Amino acid sequence: MRSSLVVSATLAAALMSAALVACGASSGGSGGGGGCTGGGSHVEVVVELGNHQVLDRCVGFTGSEVAGETALHDSGIEYAIQQFSFGDAVCQVDNEPASYSDCFGSGQPYWSLFLWSGNGPWKTATTGISDVTLTAGDAMGWRYEPAEGAAPPPPTPPAA
Repeated sequence: MRSSLVVSATLAAALMSAALVACGASSGGSGGGGGCTGGGSHVEVVVELGNHQVLDRCVGFTGSEVAGETALHDSGIEYAIQQFSFGDAVCQVDNEPASYSDCFGSGQPYWSLFLWSGNGPWKTATTGISDVTLTAGDAMGWRYEPAEGAAPPPPTPPAA
């Protein structure tokens, strides 16, 4: 993955809004988008597609943590993975791209994963989704990154 890139301001704003809703809202449920209700723990899954449309899901889980791939699966957002030495990488989200043969083809856009643990800056994931573990209040953000261009500045994390 190209770990030097960070979340754009657009994704940062979407994640900030989504995390605020997830932490304090009282509607929805696992995979429902927007806030979560009831007891238990929640994480936010937000995807910024190539056309800048944002998919936002709050995912409830039991226990002290949830695997990143489980949270993405439980969000109800379509995805496909490919295995690499660093773990499983997400190659397709919400049928974008329509087809692929290589997640990180030269000169091709790719899905980049970002994590937020409730404080501090967003972090670019250094592993595949198969090695990501989330705890209550965490956020996982995906962005379809262009193959070229300057890295945007680091975003402000969601307010706790």
